[in-house]
Amino acid sequence: MAKPLAVYLHIPFCRQKCGYCDFLSFAGREDLFRPYLEALVQEIRLLAGERPPVATVYIGGGTPTLLSGEDLASLLQEVKAATWLDPAAEITVEANPGTVTLEQLRVLRAAGVNRLSIGAQAGQDKFLRLLGRSHTAAQTGATVAAARAAGFTNINLDLIYGLPGQAVAEWRESLEWAVALEPDHLSCYCLQLAPEVPLAKAIAAGHYRPVVEEEIVAMYYETLRILAQAGYEQYELANFARKGYECRHNLFYWEYRDYLGLGLGSHSFLSGERRVNEEDFPNYFAKVAAGEEPVAVREKIDAGRGMVEMVMLGLRLTKGLDAKEFFHRWRRDLRGFFSPRLEILLEKDFLRWEGDNCRLTPKGMLASNRVLVELLDVHL
Repeated sequence: MAKPLAVYLHIPFCRQKCGYCDFLSFAGREDLFRPYLEALVQEIRLLAGERPPVATVYIGGGTPTLLSGEDLASLLQEVKAATWLDPAAEITVEANPGTVTLEQLRVLRAAGVNRLSIGAQAGQDKFLRLLGRSHTAAQTGATVAAARAAGFTNINLDLIYGLPGQAVAEWRESLEWAVALEPDHLSCYCLQLAPEVPLAKAIAAGHYRPVVEEEIVAMYYETLRILAQAGYEQYELANFARKGYECRHNLFYWEYRDYLGLGLGSHSFLSGERRVNEEDFPNYFAKVAAGEEPVAVREKIDAGRGMVEMVMLGLRLTKGLDAKEFFHRWRRDLRGFFSPRLEILLEKDFLRWEGDNCRLTPKGMLASNRVLVELLDVHL
């Protein structure tokens, strides 16, 4: 049997576009909800001929919970009908506070959704307003409580640090607020802005004070300290979990395993080929209606690039990259693949070998982009 896949379903609708977001999502397009759902169901049904084994399902966006619980449950039922879905599959739905009700959550839980990822982002309303979020911190707490009442035992909160004007103490306050909500998983991302998004333009125009590097470093170390004290283990650059609650879906990406994206603009990686779906509604609708895969771009990844990508993704994990696994896949020695800078990076405590695994140290994680460039400079 083929190796199991991770399946991602994209719901590209939002209540409003946030000032920092450059994801493929659209506000105010309720007129497209029904035709999009019908097209997505058609795309899912294209899988029925192959019936691929599926280990995880992730419904993301956008804001999936703008749709009804019944609509999301029907999508999951279509996936179950068209694939061999593992009975123990991790099934995640993203939810934004203020867009989901207890009744909706009960429908999702009854349909087999067993993980909820909540876009909290900040614990202070002033930063939520700055980000353009449509919810309050109190609504995040209410959403967590409703999810627990609906029977969810696996809840993630997304948080962002490095916000314009944010002090280290305010990030610490956000972390402590989040920990008090007792999630099972926390994703803590440093703010990264594409130049064209509204918040980036506002910062460039001098409307907000950007956080300086020293503050970012302090916030990162506060994250490690506070979450470790609260019983969360860091298993990836930005992700922390109670034991056994690591996100199995995202591990497919970081471990360079195959995944299938369904829906507008979704990305797939299958047998060494990267695919990107149509990002335009008319083109997506037309291809699916014709019984075609709505793929706009196909790119075969050669061995050289594949090795680079596996290193860049694998070193995001705190366990690092297994040299035996690297050799098994590529027939190349991992040490020999790295640049001559490897020994210097080891001496300076950016990298560490533990048995067969090469991993970033906490110091290396903080400077991961620079470390990876130096480590892979002969291949980039």
